[in-house]
Formats: sequence, C-alpha cells, structure tokens
Amino acid sequence: MKLRLFWKIYLSIAICSAALVWGLSFLDEWVERKMSYLADGDQQVLQAYADQARFLVDNDPSAIHEWAESVKRKEQTWLAVMKIDHSWLYGSDMPTELQGHLELGRAIYHPIHLNHRVNPMMGIPLGVNNHYFLIQLPQHMRPGKQWQFIHLLITLMLPILLVAALSYLIYCHVIKPLASLHEDSQRFSGGDFCRRSSTDLVSRDDEIGQLALSFNHMADNISALINSQRQLIADISHELRTPMTRLRLLLDSHRDKRDTLDRIDREVVYMTGLVEDTLTLAWLDNEKPELNSEEVNLVALIEIIAEDARFEFPNHQLITELPEQCWLVDSHHRAIGQSIENIVRNAMKYSPVGTEVMIRCRLDGDIVTVEVLDQGPGVPADKLNDIFQPFVRIDKARGRESGGYGLGLALSKRHLIAIGGSLTAKNRQPHGLLVTIKLPRASTVEHG
Repeated sequence: MKLRLFWKIYLSIAICSAALVWGLSFLDEWVERKMSYLADGDQQVLQAYADQARFLVDNDPSAIHEWAESVKRKEQTWLAVMKIDHSWLYGSDMPTELQGHLELGRAIYHPIHLNHRVNPMMGIPLGVNNHYFLIQLPQHMRPGKQWQFIHLLITLMLPILLVAALSYLIYCHVIKPLASLHEDSQRFSGGDFCRRSSTDLVSRDDEIGQLALSFNHMADNISALINSQRQLIADISHELRTPMTRLRLLLDSHRDKRDTLDRIDREVVYMTGLVEDTLTLAWLDNEKPELNSEEVNLVALIEIIAEDARFEFPNHQLITELPEQCWLVDSHHRAIGQSIENIVRNAMKYSPVGTEVMIRCRLDGDIVTVEVLDQGPGVPADKLNDIFQPFVRIDKARGRESGGYGLGLALSKRHLIAIGGSLTAKNRQPHGLLVTIKLPRASTVEHG
C-alpha cells in the first residue's frame, strides 16, 4: 500500500495551511496599511487650516488666537501655531499625553498607526519664518474606524471559511467517490448485475481507485457465477423434463403393473412439480418480474381457495371472515391465488384433525390484510424467518409424505413481493401460527 490518498490529503492540507498563513498575514498588513491613511477630504480640511494659519501669521498675527479658538471649538481638539524653536503664537496649553512629543508631528499624507490609544499630532509647515501648524488629529478624522472588526474578519472568520472550503474539497475528493461506490454496490445487491463503477472512479491512482477496481472484479465474478447458475438451472430443467415426459408416456401405456406404476407416477409428479417450482423461484429471484396487470376480486378468490381446501381436508374446519367485496387494482390473480393456497394448505396439514383454521380479510385504508390462523405446533421463534427460504424444513422428520418440498412458502413470499405485498409469520398463544399477508389495493411497484 503506497498511501497515495494519505499523501494527497497531507500535502493538500500542508500546502494550503502554509499558503493560508502567509496570505492572511499579507492581507491583514495590506488592509491595515490602506486603512491607516487620512481620507482625502480630511487631508484637505487640515491643509485648509494650515493655509488659514499661514495667512494670519503673514498678515495679522493678532487674529491667530481668535481663529485658533474657533477651530478648537469646532474640532474638539488641541491645536497650536509655533516656531521651530518652540516659541508659541498659540497653543502653549499642550495636553499632558502630547508633552515631550512634538517631534511626533506627522505629515497629513503619512500613515497613522491604527492601534495607538492617543490620537497623533499632525504637523504642517507654514513656510513663513519656520512656523508650523500643529493639531491633534480630531477623533472624527481618525482612520480605521472599522479596523477592529475587519481585523477580526481577516484573522478569525476568513480562516474558518477557507478551512471549511478546503475541508469540503477534501470531502468531495474522498467521500463523493465512496458515495458513488456505495450506490453501485446497493444497485448491484438489488439485482442490477450489470452495474459497475465508472471509468473515472477506477482510473484514480489511489486507494479509492483500487477499491473501485476490486468492486468491478468482484461484480464480474459474481455476474459470471449468476449467469452460470441460471444456465445450469435451465440445462437441468431441460434435461429433467425430457425423461419425465417419456416416463409419463410409458406409464400411460403400461397401466397393468398398477402398484409399481402408481409409485413411479407419484415420483414423476413430484419431480415435475419440483422442477417447475424451482424454475419459478429462480425466475422470481433473478428476473424481478413486475406482476401488476390485472384486477383481482380478492373475496371471490379466497372463497374458491377455501372451498378447495374443505374438499381436500374434510376432517378440518375452515372458517372465513371476509368483507362483502374487495378489489385489487394492478395486481396478479395467479400470484395471489398460489400464495394464499400454499399458506392455507400448510395450515390445514399441520393443524390437528378436527381443529379450526381461519382465513380472515380486512381493509386498512390502501392496504388489504389477509390472515391465516392455524392450531398447529407453531414454529420456533428463531426459525420464523427461515420458513420463507427454499428447501427449509423446521421439522427434519417431516418428509415429502407430510406434504410439500420446501418451496411453497418461499414461492408465496416471492410472488407477493413481486406485486408490492409482504408476507410475515408469528406464533399464536398457546399454540399455532399466524401468517399475515399485506397487499396494496393499487400497485406500489415502480414500473421501469
């Protein structure tokens, strides 16, 4: 195992993490630098104040005090007009936090540190006898008012979003192919034996590609095995039908040896039924046919089955509880009839002589429920699902003489599933078995 998928994920995370750290650091510094400059309008206002101060220093120094007071009130800040040798024309009442920092006066076009607690002092040379106009930057002009929020976005929210995007890309690279492979396996297990993983998935040069390739190899082998099994069943059925047909013809022409011929006849009938039911079971399991083409009068069908059962088992009591009428739409007469008949015959066979067997039918909205209740020995709880498997006998002592050959209930369940129904069984108290059939009044099987 070359761990290609591991190295893909590791290198992706490592490279993206390094790029993320560098990129966010660069972006944070770039945005801070861009936000640290005074707005053009504020620069123009400060320059206008300096121009006014220059005019007064040059033409009317006595008016500087009045002008400076008006600007001070307007901007709610400290300002001064002074010479480079620290002789004041106005503004000697410097705030404590600015004292000793006259050299910090900044040009209006220089960046301002956004994290300083105190607003900086701006200095503009007047060009008249070495005079300067100084002003502590008014609060409303301070740049970067949204810097803390933007800094939080860049250093916290943006990394979260970018990591989420990276995680999603890795997720898509890993999980989506696995989801596709899961769907392929589900479709294959559901009977679509032609289903294979896509070429794109198989061509990946990592463990997922190897998994998809293994799935395709497995599917090819299983499909070949299933096709071989189908062919074997067809061949066996063909080979058995021919000699059995010949035997029946010979029986018809040699009826004088009665006992032997009757025994042979029973065996041939048994083998014929076994072959036909095996073929039907294989057809239902492998082909998944849609048996939804007829309207079925369920009440009439159950009454016919009940009459036949009473005739075949005269020593049993068969009771029916049926609604006045019940029609099934898009169903299948033969599938339902054979299923109910198999279940009723089993109930009669395994119920003691003289006991009651009941068939009852009720309507539950869009579902029809048919129940067959017997008074037989029941089935061990851990074997209730096994009785619907082919060739399963709960009582190993029961041979063919007890009736059936392990296919009746299996065929019944497959028939009912093919028309959108279901078949379940549970034990009754103190003894007996309850077999429940649920049928849709209209088809629930999707037509392809």
